[in-house]
Amino acid sequence: MSKKYRGKTCVYCGLEKTSSTADHVIARQFFGVADRGNQPKVPACEACNNAKSQLELYILSVMPMGGLQKGVGDMILNQVKPRLSKNDALRAALANGSRPRFFWNLETGWQEGMTLPFDGDKLAKLSTFIARGLAWYHWGLQLAPVADMRANMFSARGEEYWENAWNHPDFVDHIDAVLGSGVFQYRGARSRKSPLVSLWQMSYFGGATLGDTAQRGESARSIFVASQHRDNWPSAAAT
Repeated sequence: MSKKYRGKTCVYCGLEKTSSTADHVIARQFFGVADRGNQPKVPACEACNNAKSQLELYILSVMPMGGLQKGVGDMILNQVKPRLSKNDALRAALANGSRPRFFWNLETGWQEGMTLPFDGDKLAKLSTFIARGLAWYHWGLQLAPVADMRANMFSARGEEYWENAWNHPDFVDHIDAVLGSGVFQYRGARSRKSPLVSLWQMSYFGGATLGDTAQRGESARSIFVASQHRDNWPSAAAT
Protein backbone atom coordinates (compact mmCIF):
# COMPACT_ATOMS: atom_id res chain seq x y z
CA MET A 1 0.00 0.00 0.00
CA SER A 2 1.24 3.52 -0.82
CA LYS A 3 2.55 5.62 2.05
CA LYS A 4 -0.08 8.16 1.00
CA TYR A 5 -2.67 6.06 2.83
CA ARG A 6 -0.76 4.46 5.72
CA GLY A 7 -0.59 6.03 9.18
CA LYS A 8 -2.74 8.99 8.17
CA THR A 9 -5.90 10.47 9.64
CA CYS A 10 -8.88 8.21 8.94
CA VAL A 11 -11.19 10.07 6.61
CA TYR A 12 -14.27 8.44 8.14
CA CYS A 13 -13.73 8.91 11.89
CA GLY A 14 -11.02 11.56 12.05
CA LEU A 15 -8.64 9.67 14.34
CA GLU A 16 -5.07 10.67 13.57
CA LYS A 17 -2.36 8.22 12.46
CA THR A 18 -4.79 5.27 12.42
CA SER A 19 -5.25 4.53 8.72
CA SER A 20 -4.16 1.04 7.70
CA THR A 21 -5.71 0.73 4.25
CA ALA A 22 -6.60 2.61 1.09
CA ASP A 23 -10.37 2.26 1.06
CA HIS A 24 -12.35 2.57 -2.15
CA VAL A 25 -14.97 5.22 -1.39
CA ILE A 26 -17.45 3.34 -3.56
CA ALA A 27 -16.64 -0.34 -3.20
CA ARG A 28 -15.12 -1.96 -6.29
CA GLN A 29 -17.78 -4.70 -6.12
CA PHE A 30 -20.36 -2.12 -7.19
CA PHE A 31 -18.82 -2.12 -10.65
CA GLY A 32 -18.08 -4.54 -13.43
CA VAL A 33 -14.46 -5.64 -13.78
CA ALA A 34 -13.83 -3.21 -16.63
CA ASP A 35 -14.95 -0.24 -14.50
CA ARG A 36 -13.05 -0.99 -11.28
CA GLY A 37 -9.88 0.93 -12.06
CA ASN A 38 -9.14 4.50 -10.98
CA GLN A 39 -11.99 4.72 -8.48
CA PRO A 40 -11.71 7.24 -5.58
CA LYS A 41 -9.60 5.99 -2.64
CA VAL A 42 -9.00 7.44 0.82
CA PRO A 43 -7.04 6.53 3.98
CA ALA A 44 -9.18 4.57 6.46
CA CYS A 45 -8.69 2.81 9.77
CA GLU A 46 -9.51 -0.87 10.16
CA ALA A 47 -12.61 -0.27 12.32
CA CYS A 48 -14.20 2.16 9.84
CA ASN A 49 -13.26 0.01 6.88
CA ASN A 50 -14.94 -3.02 8.48
CA ALA A 51 -18.08 -1.07 9.45
CA LYS A 52 -18.40 0.36 5.94
CA SER A 53 -17.82 -3.08 4.38
CA GLN A 54 -20.77 -4.54 6.33
CA LEU A 55 -23.06 -1.81 5.00
CA GLU A 56 -21.76 -2.34 1.47
CA LEU A 57 -22.41 -6.07 1.69
CA TYR A 58 -26.05 -5.48 2.59
CA ILE A 59 -26.59 -2.88 -0.15
CA LEU A 60 -24.89 -5.09 -2.74
CA SER A 61 -27.06 -8.04 -1.71
CA VAL A 62 -30.40 -6.26 -2.07
CA MET A 63 -30.39 -3.00 -4.00
CA PRO A 64 -29.26 -4.27 -7.43
CA MET A 65 -32.58 -6.14 -7.69
CA GLY A 66 -34.18 -2.75 -8.24
CA GLY A 67 -31.35 -1.53 -10.46
CA LEU A 68 -31.86 0.20 -13.79
CA GLN A 69 -28.30 0.45 -15.08
CA LYS A 70 -26.91 -1.39 -18.08
CA GLY A 71 -25.95 -4.97 -17.25
CA VAL A 72 -28.04 -5.20 -14.10
CA GLY A 73 -29.25 -8.68 -15.06
CA ASP A 74 -25.69 -10.01 -15.09
CA MET A 75 -25.01 -8.35 -11.74
CA ILE A 76 -28.03 -10.03 -10.15
CA LEU A 77 -27.11 -13.43 -11.58
CA ASN A 78 -23.37 -13.34 -10.96
CA GLN A 79 -23.11 -11.27 -7.77
CA VAL A 80 -26.43 -10.91 -5.92
CA LYS A 81 -27.54 -14.52 -6.22
CA PRO A 82 -24.25 -15.95 -4.81
CA ARG A 83 -24.33 -13.47 -1.92
CA LEU A 84 -27.89 -14.34 -0.96
CA SER A 85 -27.13 -18.06 -1.18
CA LYS A 86 -24.77 -17.54 1.79
CA ASN A 87 -27.25 -15.53 3.88
CA ASP A 88 -30.33 -17.57 4.80
CA ALA A 89 -31.76 -14.90 7.14
CA LEU A 90 -31.63 -12.12 4.57
CA ARG A 91 -32.97 -14.37 1.81
CA ALA A 92 -35.94 -15.35 4.00
CA ALA A 93 -36.62 -11.74 5.01
CA LEU A 94 -36.72 -10.66 1.37
CA ALA A 95 -39.03 -13.52 0.40
CA ASN A 96 -41.41 -12.90 3.30
CA GLY A 97 -41.50 -9.14 2.79
CA SER A 98 -41.87 -8.97 -0.98
CA ARG A 99 -45.13 -7.59 -2.36
CA PRO A 100 -46.54 -7.43 -5.92
CA ARG A 101 -46.69 -3.98 -7.47
CA PHE A 102 -47.76 -2.59 -10.82
CA PHE A 103 -45.70 0.18 -12.38
CA TRP A 104 -45.95 2.25 -15.54
CA ASN A 105 -43.38 1.91 -18.32
CA LEU A 106 -43.47 4.59 -21.05
CA GLU A 107 -42.66 2.02 -23.73
CA THR A 108 -44.73 -0.98 -22.66
CA GLY A 109 -47.46 0.46 -20.40
CA TRP A 110 -48.39 -1.21 -17.12
CA GLN A 111 -46.10 -3.99 -15.95
CA GLU A 112 -46.16 -6.24 -12.94
CA GLY A 113 -43.22 -6.16 -10.58
CA MET A 114 -42.60 -6.34 -6.87
CA THR A 115 -41.33 -4.34 -3.95
CA LEU A 116 -38.76 -5.68 -1.53
CA PRO A 117 -38.19 -4.78 2.12
CA PHE A 118 -35.15 -2.57 2.41
CA ASP A 119 -33.26 -1.10 5.37
CA GLY A 120 -32.98 2.55 4.39
CA ASP A 121 -30.97 3.35 7.52
CA LYS A 122 -28.10 1.23 6.20
CA LEU A 123 -28.14 3.09 2.90
CA ALA A 124 -28.15 6.39 4.78
CA LYS A 125 -25.17 5.35 6.90
CA LEU A 126 -23.24 4.14 3.87
CA SER A 127 -24.00 7.39 2.04
CA THR A 128 -22.55 9.45 4.90
CA PHE A 129 -19.37 7.36 4.73
CA ILE A 130 -19.23 8.01 0.99
CA ALA A 131 -19.82 11.75 1.41
CA ARG A 132 -16.88 12.01 3.84
CA GLY A 133 -14.71 10.08 1.41
CA LEU A 134 -15.66 12.17 -1.61
CA ALA A 135 -15.10 15.44 0.29
CA TRP A 136 -11.53 14.33 1.07
CA TYR A 137 -10.92 12.91 -2.41
CA HIS A 138 -12.09 16.01 -4.31
CA TRP A 139 -11.19 18.83 -1.95
CA GLY A 140 -8.80 17.38 0.65
CA LEU A 141 -11.52 18.21 3.18
CA GLN A 142 -11.47 16.31 6.50
CA LEU A 143 -15.07 16.41 7.76
CA ALA A 144 -14.72 13.94 10.64
CA PRO A 145 -14.87 14.31 13.57
CA VAL A 146 -16.08 17.93 13.77
CA ALA A 147 -18.78 17.80 11.10
CA ASP A 148 -21.97 15.79 11.40
CA MET A 149 -23.58 14.16 8.37
CA ARG A 150 -27.30 13.74 7.78
CA ALA A 151 -28.82 11.68 4.98
CA ASN A 152 -32.42 11.72 3.73
CA MET A 153 -34.59 10.50 0.91
CA PHE A 154 -36.72 13.49 -0.02
CA SER A 155 -40.20 13.92 -1.41
CA ALA A 156 -40.60 15.98 -4.59
CA ARG A 157 -40.95 19.13 -2.47
CA GLY A 158 -37.81 18.28 -0.52
CA GLU A 159 -35.86 17.76 -3.75
CA GLU A 160 -36.98 21.17 -4.98
CA TYR A 161 -35.73 22.77 -1.76
CA TRP A 162 -32.39 20.96 -2.10
CA GLU A 163 -32.05 22.08 -5.72
CA ASN A 164 -32.51 25.69 -4.64
CA ALA A 165 -29.76 25.27 -2.06
CA TRP A 166 -27.51 23.63 -4.66
CA ASN A 167 -27.90 26.63 -6.97
CA HIS A 168 -27.31 29.20 -4.21
CA PRO A 169 -24.21 31.36 -4.91
CA ASP A 170 -22.76 30.40 -1.52
CA PHE A 171 -22.14 26.86 -2.79
CA VAL A 172 -19.04 26.45 -4.93
CA ASP A 173 -16.75 23.74 -6.36
CA HIS A 174 -19.63 21.82 -7.89
CA ILE A 175 -18.89 18.20 -8.80
CA ASP A 176 -21.00 15.98 -11.04
CA ALA A 177 -19.84 12.44 -11.81
CA VAL A 178 -21.19 9.17 -13.20
CA LEU A 179 -19.25 6.01 -12.36
CA GLY A 180 -19.47 2.55 -13.87
CA SER A 181 -21.99 3.28 -16.64
CA GLY A 182 -24.49 4.67 -14.15
CA VAL A 183 -23.97 2.24 -11.25
CA PHE A 184 -23.21 5.21 -9.01
CA GLN A 185 -23.87 8.86 -9.74
CA TYR A 186 -23.24 11.85 -7.49
CA ARG A 187 -23.23 15.61 -7.26
CA GLY A 188 -21.45 17.62 -4.59
CA ALA A 189 -20.80 21.23 -3.59
CA ARG A 190 -19.34 22.98 -0.58
CA SER A 191 -20.00 26.30 1.09
CA ARG A 192 -17.86 29.27 0.24
CA LYS A 193 -18.16 30.56 3.82
CA SER A 194 -17.78 27.34 5.80
CA PRO A 195 -15.74 24.40 4.46
CA LEU A 196 -17.56 21.99 6.78
CA VAL A 197 -20.88 22.65 5.02
CA SER A 198 -21.39 20.49 1.95
CA LEU A 199 -24.28 19.06 -0.07
CA TRP A 200 -24.38 15.72 -1.84
CA GLN A 201 -26.88 13.89 -4.04
CA MET A 202 -26.30 10.21 -4.79
CA SER A 203 -28.10 7.59 -6.81
CA TYR A 204 -27.29 3.89 -6.84
CA PHE A 205 -27.67 1.28 -9.57
CA GLY A 206 -29.00 3.56 -12.26
CA GLY A 207 -31.45 5.31 -9.95
CA ALA A 208 -33.08 2.36 -8.21
CA THR A 209 -36.42 3.42 -6.74
CA LEU A 210 -36.54 3.94 -2.97
CA GLY A 211 -39.83 4.08 -1.11
CA ASP A 212 -38.75 5.60 2.21
CA THR A 213 -39.38 9.35 2.02
CA ALA A 214 -40.95 11.81 4.41
CA GLN A 215 -44.17 11.79 2.39
CA ARG A 216 -46.30 8.65 2.52
CA GLY A 217 -46.82 7.06 -0.87
CA GLU A 218 -43.97 8.91 -2.57
CA SER A 219 -40.75 7.35 -3.83
CA ALA A 220 -37.28 8.66 -4.59
CA ARG A 221 -34.36 7.74 -6.80
CA SER A 222 -31.71 9.66 -4.90
CA ILE A 223 -30.39 10.03 -1.39
CA PHE A 224 -29.25 13.45 -0.17
CA VAL A 225 -26.49 14.09 2.35
CA ALA A 226 -25.55 17.33 4.09
CA SER A 227 -22.59 18.07 6.34
CA GLN A 228 -22.34 20.84 8.89
CA HIS A 229 -20.52 21.60 12.12
CA ARG A 230 -22.47 19.68 14.76
CA ASP A 231 -22.98 22.79 16.92
CA ASN A 232 -24.79 24.53 14.06
CA TRP A 233 -27.55 21.96 13.43
CA PRO A 234 -31.03 23.11 14.54
CA SER A 235 -32.09 21.53 17.80
CA ALA A 236 -34.92 18.99 17.88
CA ALA A 237 -37.09 21.56 19.63
CA ALA A 238 -36.46 24.11 16.86
CA THR A 239 -37.51 21.70 14.13
